[in-house]
Amino acid sequence: MKLEQVRCPIVLACDRRYAMPLATTLRSIVDARRSSEPFEFHVLVDGLSERVRRRIFESLPPGSASIRWIEVDLEAFQDFSTLSYISRATYARLLIPRIFPDTVSRVLYLDADLLVLDDLRALLATDLEGNVLGAVLDGLDAELKNRTLRLPVPRVRDYFNGGVLLIDLCQWRKAKVSEAALEYLKRCPESPFSDQDALNVACDGLWKRLDLRWNYLAYDEKLDVSELMGEHKPSIVHFTTWKKPWRAEASNANAALYDSFRSRTRFPRSSMNKMEDALRGRLVPHKGLPRD
Repeated sequence: MKLEQVRCPIVLACDRRYAMPLATTLRSIVDARRSSEPFEFHVLVDGLSERVRRRIFESLPPGSASIRWIEVDLEAFQDFSTLSYISRATYARLLIPRIFPDTVSRVLYLDADLLVLDDLRALLATDLEGNVLGAVLDGLDAELKNRTLRLPVPRVRDYFNGGVLLIDLCQWRKAKVSEAALEYLKRCPESPFSDQDALNVACDGLWKRLDLRWNYLAYDEKLDVSELMGEHKPSIVHFTTWKKPWRAEASNANAALYDSFRSRTRFPRSSMNKMEDALRGRLVPHKGLPRD
């Protein structure tokens, strides 16, 4: 199969707080491509204004991508919790099968707090071998297996991270993944990692493990991922904790790398932003909500 022939829409989810990170993630995707084929982005949005949507689209080089904005109703998830730094838009992942016709066989879901550093075509063309989805093992998996994790995370055969999901829509629907995940959330509305926990339960034993490079989990904010080389060089870097590289108070070693992509969008840091961030970095050393 030629990589150029693979049609695989890319799905992301966003609310107002994550407009800038979304633009930065999208920009990193198009800048890493090695093909002239435009990307097909579908963004599940919750309360994102037309003005902000336009700024995000204008953050991309002309002709590099199309964006389909899909307003989603998150009412069904209002009783379920999320960690303070995670947007409730994360639940929109469970709605993905509803927004594509049967003629679309697979999609790639990506979180909006990551950078793509390599061409995605090899990932998009991955053979899922009949599995519901492809994902990368989460760092919590070892703690779950060693029984050292004190959080009430569901015990499954292998626990994956939900930030990068290559989804076979036919198999997903056949296995009723969304329905099973919703049932889990109703039983365990305070599950610490919310829909990620629910998806792990719904897909237990039904997913394929992808190479770690496709979702490098940057837990250590002191590690500059640009220094990773060879087999350890990530293709996708996922900033999973509250210490996001765009937040001055996080003192993240990847701030410069992140800003190199952000500066190419319509959401660059102004001189005033830099002054505010410097002040915030000195005065607010504790975690809080992400900034646009």
